[in-house]
Amino acid sequence: MRLQANETFCTEELKPFFQPILSLQNQKIIAYEALGRRVTGGNIYSLGSFFHDPSVDVQQHLQVDRLLREKSIATFARSEGDAMLFINLKPSWIYKIYKETGILPTLQLVEKHGLDPSRVVIEITEEEFHGRLDELSAIVDVYRRQGCLIAIDDIGSGYSNYDRIASIQPNILKIDLKLLKKSKHHEGYNALLNSFSILSSQMGSSLLIEGVETKQDLYHSLKAGARYVQGFLFSEAKAEFQPERAYEPLLKEEIRLYTELEVARYRALFSVQETLKELISSELRVASAGDADAMIGSLLGSVGDNVMRMYICRDDGCQVSSNYTRDQAEGWKRDARFQGSNWIWRPYFIPNMMRMDHQQQGILSQVYTDLDTAQPMQTYSCPVGESHYIFLDLSV
Repeated sequence: MRLQANETFCTEELKPFFQPILSLQNQKIIAYEALGRRVTGGNIYSLGSFFHDPSVDVQQHLQVDRLLREKSIATFARSEGDAMLFINLKPSWIYKIYKETGILPTLQLVEKHGLDPSRVVIEITEEEFHGRLDELSAIVDVYRRQGCLIAIDDIGSGYSNYDRIASIQPNILKIDLKLLKKSKHHEGYNALLNSFSILSSQMGSSLLIEGVETKQDLYHSLKAGARYVQGFLFSEAKAEFQPERAYEPLLKEEIRLYTELEVARYRALFSVQETLKELISSELRVASAGDADAMIGSLLGSVGDNVMRMYICRDDGCQVSSNYTRDQAEGWKRDARFQGSNWIWRPYFIPNMMRMDHQQQGILSQVYTDLDTAQPMQTYSCPVGESHYIFLDLSV
C-alpha cells in the first residue's frame, strides 16, 4: 500500500524494511537494501510518495530519512552474518550537509552503532544535482576512505549521467530493469544492458541489476554479465532478514539452464568453423573481387541457417567481395555496393586481424546489435588465403 503524500504519521510507525541482493557468483544473499515503510493498523505503506512530494519541506524529508537510516543501521548492527547494507542517499543532501557542517551523519551513525563501515554501501540515488561534481566526488571519497563501498543507482535513466559515473568511479553500477523496459529504448534494452556490462568492466565496477521480476529477466541479467541481482523474483522488502542461502536452489537451477542454453548456442556457432574448414581449400587464393565473390558463392548452399551475411576483406580493412545477405523469403542476395568499403575504423578490426594471423584460427565476436537489421548478431571471422579474411554474421 502507498502512503498518501499529504498524510501525517508518527515516528513509531516508521520501520526499516530490507530487500535482499543476491550474488550470482556464490548464489547467496550478500546484501540488503534498506527501504522505509510505515506500519500501522496491520498495513504496510511505501514512503515513496512522501519522499517524492515537492510540497513536503526538505527538512521534513531529511528528518524522516535520517530516522529511518538510524533504525536500519541499528537493526543491521545487531544482526548476525557479514552481509552488506545498501543505504540510499541523495547527492544534494550529502553535498549540502557536508558543505555546511563538514559532517557526514551516516558515518556518525555507523560509528555510534558499531557497524563495520566495510559492510556499508553508500548508494548515490538518481536526482538532478546542481553543485560542483568535483566537490561531490571529494565528499563521496570520505565515505570510501572510511571503508564504505560506493554504488550509483538507476544507471542509464534520469540524472545518473556518465559525467557523474566517471567522476565518482563507483564500486557498483546499479541498473533498474523496470525503468529500462519502460523507457523509450524498450526494444533495445538488451543492447543497453550489454553496453552497461562493458562500461562496468572497463571501470572495474560490479554490475547490479534490480527489478528482476521473472526468470527471463534473470536470464538477461546473466547474459549481461551481472554480478548481483535484486527483485521480486526473489523477494520484496521485508522487516526481517532471511537465511543467506534462501534462494540458492532457484539460482543454481536457473544458472544451470542458462549454461545449457549458452553452451548449445556456442556449439552451433562454432560449428561454422568446422564447416568452413571442410568447404574452403587451403590452396584457394583471393586475387580479385571476382575470386572473393566466387568463394562466397561456393559456400551459400552449405552454411547453416544462422548465417545471415558473408563478405571478405583484406587485412587493411578494405572489403574485396560483395555483401551476400540472406533474405528469408528470397534466399541469398548479392550487393556489390559494399566492395571497396573500409572497416578499419571499427576498434576490434586490427586486434582481430593480428590474433587470427598469430593463431591461424577464427574468432567469434561478442553479441552486438546489427546496424541494418537491429537484430542481435555475432560475427565469426577467419583467414582465407593470404592477407584475406571471411566474415560471417550470425543470428543469435
